[in-house]
Amino acid sequence: MLLPGSNALAHALLHESSVGEAAVVHFHFPDGDKPFFEAYRVMAPDDTRPFQSGRINAVGEVSFRPDRPGPWRVVVATEDGHGAEVRIEVGPEGAVTAGGAGAGLSQPARLTAGIGYLLGVFGLIALWRGRRGRHRPT
Repeated sequence: MLLPGSNALAHALLHESSVGEAAVVHFHFPDGDKPFFEAYRVMAPDDTRPFQSGRINAVGEVSFRPDRPGPWRVVVATEDGHGAEVRIEVGPEGAVTAGGAGAGLSQPARLTAGIGYLLGVFGLIALWRGRRGRHRPT
């Protein structure tokens, strides 16, 4: 069963997860393009080394069979700076019980980043205008 992706910003990397014995995560951009062959890593619960790593396949999917219960993570970072971290819950019987769908960042994180970018741009403009005003000959 695939869960629908949420609406997000134009450059977000969205994902959909399926439920079963294996975890399958389908990645796509809002316009439908897929991040073909981008690097990913699967992180097991309480482990600092990747359980699995590789490249997203030709249909935009990452799949793996978890070997223990707990919260798993699939981390994707594209070459152009987009990315997503998908959290997948694996139950005691080894079945993938929760995955979900969404964007790489939560809405509050995207909002905070957007505000930060705007403040940075206006700060640079103010700095430039201030310097320009001080260096004018009288």
